[in-house]
Amino acid sequence: MNDLNDENMYFQKYLSTAFLCSLVIGCQSTNASSANSYAERSGPHPQIAATGDEEPGAHKAGTTELPHWTPQEGVDALLLRAVISSPKVRQAYQGWQVALERVPQVTALPDPWLSLTGYVQSVETRTGPMDARIGYTQNIPWPGKLDAAGDQASAMAEVQRNQIEVARLAVRRAFLRSWAERIYLRKAEEITAGQVALLEHIENVSLRLYESSQVSQAEVLRTQVERLQMSDRLNTLSQREAPLLAMLESAIGAPLEENTSWELLDFSPLPQLASEAELAARLITESPELQKLRARLFATQEAQRIAELEGRPDFSVGADWTWIGSGNPTQPDSGDDALSLTLAVELPFGQGRIQGGRRQALADRRMVVAQMEARQWELLADLQQALSAHQDALRRMKLYEESLLPLSQQTYETTLAAYQSGQVGFQEMLDAARVMLDFRLSSARASADAALAIADLQGLLPADLLLSETLER
Repeated sequence: MNDLNDENMYFQKYLSTAFLCSLVIGCQSTNASSANSYAERSGPHPQIAATGDEEPGAHKAGTTELPHWTPQEGVDALLLRAVISSPKVRQAYQGWQVALERVPQVTALPDPWLSLTGYVQSVETRTGPMDARIGYTQNIPWPGKLDAAGDQASAMAEVQRNQIEVARLAVRRAFLRSWAERIYLRKAEEITAGQVALLEHIENVSLRLYESSQVSQAEVLRTQVERLQMSDRLNTLSQREAPLLAMLESAIGAPLEENTSWELLDFSPLPQLASEAELAARLITESPELQKLRARLFATQEAQRIAELEGRPDFSVGADWTWIGSGNPTQPDSGDDALSLTLAVELPFGQGRIQGGRRQALADRRMVVAQMEARQWELLADLQQALSAHQDALRRMKLYEESLLPLSQQTYETTLAAYQSGQVGFQEMLDAARVMLDFRLSSARASADAALAIADLQGLLPADLLLSETLER
């Protein structure tokens, strides 16, 4: 009879252990399924190396030399390289990964508690002494709290995903502006160097006229002063090369190949832009910055939902198994183990804290709404400024190329011939040379300003959304 009781007791112990293990596994599988559902709702994850050390555009660990670049690769290839490999874009990408990994963390149940109790002094019960107790406790938030936390984390991940596009547009704008300024610098150096050569020619003409006593020595000296001033301007332009190249290297994220020539490079062809109204409408709906703020607004709405649910109690469920030793054999249930179930409910008495959290969530949402409205007006103003600058640059380009440059060239040639024959004075000839130089530099500056305006526009919207044919389709 005693052997039969011992076998029943051991069977009950094994049964209790199996029951608690199944309860633990069940709760953990619930956590995993909840996390996986939110991972699917967050969208596909980019393919990254298994080591986690690489991402699109990143240099491999241990690489001592960064890949160099040259302007001859072309502006399109360099621009693609910049928006992929720029450290700023990689930084935004990693921020997105951080936000994505936050989703399964906030949607999982809290870790359960497993307790094991032993008694220093045996506690006698009616059925026998209590030998030991094992317990399992799981906290369960109020229904909807984990869903709201997951939606908020997913919205913040969307914020970071849009930040990647914002970073790409910023890198694109910085690269195109630096490229345009570098091309203008090359043209300005060529024009100024040509003016120095022209003044050297005028100086030689003045020396010949001085030898024949047709001009005074003061006019020769004035020519030399003018040439030295123009040489100083050329040296000043040369000093601007290093900062511009540094800005290009910063945008691309790689150093420039040494001894690189910028000859034969020109501004990129100007695209046919859509109308101002179409661009404004597309900016409001497609701007990555505004999409980022819309995702941020959705996150604040979910934060409000979380704050509202803070007033709902959380639960705690548990099970305890107590091992009972052999007791009075006359009792029918002597030595039987005891199973107890526990249900606990949180009492949300901290109403001041809860109401403060709700007011904070409401104020945060209102702040984001105001921020989005202010940023929309700022972007529209930036669009208007860039379009106005582009139209003004096109007007100046046409004016200089079709009218002023040919006229200044003709005026200088006529004045120089008249100076050599003594029909006009030195000052008139020098003024004609200065006007021709100013018009050449102004024409190059107008082309650069047009390229800078396009760069500013590409900092607001992706390039394909700026074209008229894209909007017509």
